[in-house]
Amino acid sequence: MTLRPTIRRNLVIAALALAGCGDNGGTTTIDSAGASTSTASSTTTGGSTTDPGTTNPDLTTTGVSTDGSGGGSTGPSPTTGGDTTDATTGSSGPAPFCGDGNVDAGEECDTGPANADDGACTLGCKAATCGDGLVQTGVEACDDGNMVDADECTNACALPSCGDGLVQAGEACDDGNMDDTDACLATCVAASCGDGNVQAGVEACDDGNMDETDACLSTCVVAKCGDGKVQAGVEECDDANMVDNDSCRNNCKAPACGDGVLQMGEECDDGNMVDSDGCTSACTIPVMCKDLLVDVPAAKDGVYLVDTDGVGGKPAFKVFCDMTTAGGGWTVIERSPLSLPIGRAFYNDAAVNNVDPANPRFRYDKLTMTLIQSLTTEMRIDCRGGDYLLTTAASLYNGSGGPNNCNNWTVVTYTEAQLKGNKVLNKKMCTWHVGKTEGCAGAWHIDEHAQVNYGCQGLPNFPWKGAAITTNSADTFATDPATLDQVQPIHDCHQPNAVRWTMLR
Repeated sequence: MTLRPTIRRNLVIAALALAGCGDNGGTTTIDSAGASTSTASSTTTGGSTTDPGTTNPDLTTTGVSTDGSGGGSTGPSPTTGGDTTDATTGSSGPAPFCGDGNVDAGEECDTGPANADDGACTLGCKAATCGDGLVQTGVEACDDGNMVDADECTNACALPSCGDGLVQAGEACDDGNMDDTDACLATCVAASCGDGNVQAGVEACDDGNMDETDACLSTCVVAKCGDGKVQAGVEECDDANMVDNDSCRNNCKAPACGDGVLQMGEECDDGNMVDSDGCTSACTIPVMCKDLLVDVPAAKDGVYLVDTDGVGGKPAFKVFCDMTTAGGGWTVIERSPLSLPIGRAFYNDAAVNNVDPANPRFRYDKLTMTLIQSLTTEMRIDCRGGDYLLTTAASLYNGSGGPNNCNNWTVVTYTEAQLKGNKVLNKKMCTWHVGKTEGCAGAWHIDEHAQVNYGCQGLPNFPWKGAAITTNSADTFATDPATLDQVQPIHDCHQPNAVRWTMLR
C-alpha cells in the first residue's frame, strides 16, 4: 500500500518527536514503502562519542569537534533516514514531498492539506486544467480527459448544450446563438418551412401549420389571389390564373351579375343592379317589358330601356312597362285622358311625347308601334278598371284599310272582353275603328246597335248579355268621349279622370 503524502509527512514528524523523548536516542525512519528502521543514538561523554553497539557508518560528527565541553553534536546523514541537516544552521527536517505546502522541484503547485483532485492544486501537485480528467469544483462542469468536442464533455470542460456552438448528439445544428430567423433555430433544429419561425431571406412567412386556407401557405409564401389556394374569409375562389371572365375572376371573386365583367351566359354586365338602364340585374337585355318581367319578376311599373335587337344595331329606347295589370309585362304604346281621342296613330303617324313614355299624354310614332307589334302577341285596351278588351297584337291596325269616313268597322275576335261585369271569351264582335278624318270618334268602340250593320252581318246583336238593351249605349264599350255612358254603373272609360291605355304584350 502506498501512503498519501500527507499521511507520510505526519508519520515522520511523529517519529522525530519520539526520538527526543527518553528513548535510546535512535532515529526511526519510514521509507517510501512505509517500513520503519531504527538507528541507535550515539552517546557523547566529555566530548567523546561512543557507540553502544555496532558502529553506524551513517553517523558523522557535525558542528565543532568534541572537546570535552559537550558542545559537539551528531545526527544522521542527510541522505539516510529521511532527516536532513542544514549545513549552515545545523538543523534537520523531513525530505520535501508533495503535500508539504512547498512547491518543490517537479511540482506545479502545493497547497499542503488543501491539495485535492477537485481543487485548483491536485493531489499530485499539478495545477488543475481542463482535460486532466479531474473535475475542478466551481470551475468545470465535467472533464473527460480528452479534446473531443462532440462527446458528452466539451473541450472547455462544459456539459454540451444547445447554443454552445458545437453540434452534439441529438442536435441537427448549433450556431451558438438564439436567433430564430437564421438557418439554425434556438432549439438547435435546422430551420424549415412550417416551424413557425420566418427564416430571413428564405421565407416570406411561416405560421407553423400546413393550412392552405390561411394567410401563409404551406410553402411559406404569403397567400395571394392567383396562387390556386382559396384563402378563407378573403377569397371566394382561386383558379390560379388572372383570366377575368372565366369561372373565377382575377380578383378571386366568383363571377356574378353586376360585377362589370361580361361572363359566359350573360348578355350584358354594366356593373350595377339597376333594371331600367338597358341591362337588368339579371344581366339580360330586355327586348320588351314581358322579357324584362321574366328576367326580373320583382320589377315594378315604370320606365325602362329596351333594345329590340340586342347589343348593336338599333339603339335602345324608353318604354313604360305595366308590371301589374293582368300579370304584367305590358308595353304601353298610347295613353290619353278621356277628353282626347285615341287610336288615330294606328293609321296615321301622329306621335305625342314619344320620347317620354311616362307622360300622361303619350303616343309612339307609327314605326315604333309597328316594331313593338312585331315582337308581341297580345293587345289590351282598358281604362284602369274592370272593363277591358283583350285581343291579338295583330289586330292593332284593324280598320286601317277602311273608308275615309267614320263608318269604319271590322270583325275582331276577342280572347277576353268585359263590360260592367259582363265577360265574354273568344267571341267575335263588330268593332268600330276611328276613321282617317279628324272628326271621327275614338277607336275601339263596340256598339250593340251596329252589330248587323257596316259589313258585320251575321253577328248576333247584344253580344254582352244576349238580350235586347233597354237604354241607348247601356251596353256599349266606348273609349271615345263622344259616346258617354249615362247608365249606372258607368263604363270605366267614362269615369271622371279616366285614362285610356293601349298596351301590347
